[in-house]
Amino acid sequence: MDFWATVLGALPVLVGWRWHAVVQRNRWRRLETALEDLAGEGLARDSQALPAGDGELGTVKTQIERLVWLRAAMQQRIEHEEFSLRTVLSNMEEGVLVADERLIIRLVNPAFCEIFGVRGDCVGSSVLEVLGEPEIYRLMQSAMREGGALQRQVEMFPGKRVKQVSLHAVPMTDVKGRPGVLSVFRDVTRLQELENVRREFVANVSHELRTPLAIFQGYLENLLEMPELPEAERVEILGVLRKHSLRLNALVEDLLALARLEARREEFQWEVMDLGRCVEALLRDWRVRTQSGEVELKLESGADLPPVRMDPLRIEQVLHNLLENALKHIPSKGGSIVVCVKSEAGGVLVSVEDNGPGISPVDLPHIFERFYRADKSRVRAQGVASTGLGLSIVKHIVGHHGGEVGASSPLGRGARVWFRLPSADLQAASGAVSGERR
Repeated sequence: MDFWATVLGALPVLVGWRWHAVVQRNRWRRLETALEDLAGEGLARDSQALPAGDGELGTVKTQIERLVWLRAAMQQRIEHEEFSLRTVLSNMEEGVLVADERLIIRLVNPAFCEIFGVRGDCVGSSVLEVLGEPEIYRLMQSAMREGGALQRQVEMFPGKRVKQVSLHAVPMTDVKGRPGVLSVFRDVTRLQELENVRREFVANVSHELRTPLAIFQGYLENLLEMPELPEAERVEILGVLRKHSLRLNALVEDLLALARLEARREEFQWEVMDLGRCVEALLRDWRVRTQSGEVELKLESGADLPPVRMDPLRIEQVLHNLLENALKHIPSKGGSIVVCVKSEAGGVLVSVEDNGPGISPVDLPHIFERFYRADKSRVRAQGVASTGLGLSIVKHIVGHHGGEVGASSPLGRGARVWFRLPSADLQAASGAVSGERR
């Protein structure tokens, strides 16, 4: 009896202990699951996933909840910083490349791929393999080895889309302290071309100014040293001085006009006009110039030309420059200039065609550049000096009208230079006129 009484008395205790053990085990399992979730990819943000408890278990729950909150905040901050970094890298004009100590690519931005024409994912490949530029590879190695920032301008191998790049390489370390290098690339091909144009422009201006000034100086010294020169020689010298003074004045005027056009400081007086009538009126004056020689000047004008919004004085300047250009390169006897005006592509096309020797294919793409002369292939039959700025001024004036220019020439069979202006309706719809001052 005592035995069974003891058993029956202990049974509730055993059952209670068993129930308590099961509850505690379930709590610890939930805690273990929550910790595994926290340690893995999950965030365990829901505090209801954690077991309720008091005492030590309650303290552990509180600390885990705090850890969950800290991890969620950290994860949010990391996502925000990653988004900011991606945004910055994606919108940079400079190309960015991060490589490890073996110069294996770990990160690039879209601008890098655009600059170097990289297709596909290049992460994990060697810098030398992707770029094929030993100079860039060597500079990145030097920056990492010497432990200091390095900046160079590198000329790319021939055949590349980019010809010149500026490289700024900085050594760095990753989160584990391993060395690497951060490189920033900038395409400076266009800047280098503009710098070359500037230098060439200064050299050309210096040359063009030096020649007439040297002639002035020489002849003036003759006049000063020999005041008793015969009248005929003195008149001849003064004629030469006058000729070169006109050339110098023309050069200065063209330079000033071109500078104002490029700076968009030139005032334009806009009118809606019939371009065909404007060309016809101008050619009446030009026929007076060509009547003394054996030069034929013809006009071919189409019907129903759309009206054009233009500055008549500027367009007359364009036509004068084109006619002057043609007149310089046709034979003094048997020369022919044909001016054609017709409606084309929503505007009016004006072309000036001559029967001179033509322009070589090498020169043709450059004739609208400042100081470019194709005299190697075109004969100065009229003996008229050129400033080399006329066609460049033509291009700028037509550009201010929202138009375009071009040229063609079968070598040996003359040259055709043309410009096209949009119709007044098309200009109003597209806002093509860029030179208007309000």
